[in-house]
Amino acid sequence: MIALSGLAGGLVAAGIVLLVFELTRRGAATGTPPRRRIRLSRATRIRALLALAAGLVTLAITRWPVAMIAVTLAVLFLPPIISTRVPMQRAAVLEGLEQWTRRLSDMLTASRGLEDALEASARQAPPAIAPAVQALSRRLAARAPAQAALRAFASDVGDPAGDRIAAALIIATGRRGGSVRDVLNALARILARDVATRREVEADRAQHRTTVKWLTLFVLGFTVFAVLDRAYSAPYGTLSGQLVMALVVAMYAAGLGWLSHLGSVPAPGRFLDENVDWSEQ
Repeated sequence: MIALSGLAGGLVAAGIVLLVFELTRRGAATGTPPRRRIRLSRATRIRALLALAAGLVTLAITRWPVAMIAVTLAVLFLPPIISTRVPMQRAAVLEGLEQWTRRLSDMLTASRGLEDALEASARQAPPAIAPAVQALSRRLAARAPAQAALRAFASDVGDPAGDRIAAALIIATGRRGGSVRDVLNALARILARDVATRREVEADRAQHRTTVKWLTLFVLGFTVFAVLDRAYSAPYGTLSGQLVMALVVAMYAAGLGWLSHLGSVPAPGRFLDENVDWSEQ
């Protein structure tokens, strides 16, 4: 009987994980080319496996299906909420693009064309965008079309700011005008303002993350106490107790989700379509 309940609980947890993944998956922004395949990162797959394992361990210890589902969802969704890695990476990419754009503008001279400057810029590319710039340099060195290489560069960067820079450079390669340096300097100034704004936003979001962390620690401490004190937690082993636990867990989840929503900033969608020839615009 316990094995059947554990199996049923595991299936319920897996179903909830898949449902939440589908409900929280953001659709493409306006102007963004549709994705052909949805690929989960290696870290996401590992976290999903750890979440299911933690849920099954919780079920084996407590015999509470609701606790198993709560732990599974917590392991799956709490790390991205309280982590600062992704916002810091986005800020680093913006700052790197700003620095690279300024250097590229300085490297453009009467004796050096745009393609040569792009190839040479890989030697001192900022670390946040170094792989994308180096890949761009290799494509140009292999005599790939400049427009195709720049579109691939924008895809490697994966940020709307990279799309703006790539689009400007694509237009420059098609027109061969003398105002490329002015355009790059203007883009660098815009990126500098974007970096400053994003850092201010992240400073405000840090307050919400701190609140979420304290709530998480409180819930974790209460859970450990409830598991250790069997006399206190015995009522949760009944059907009515599981319903009450489900209600409490839902309230905590709603509160954490609300706090996360208050501190979240939707990522802007990319606009550079691989099939658009920007030199003709």
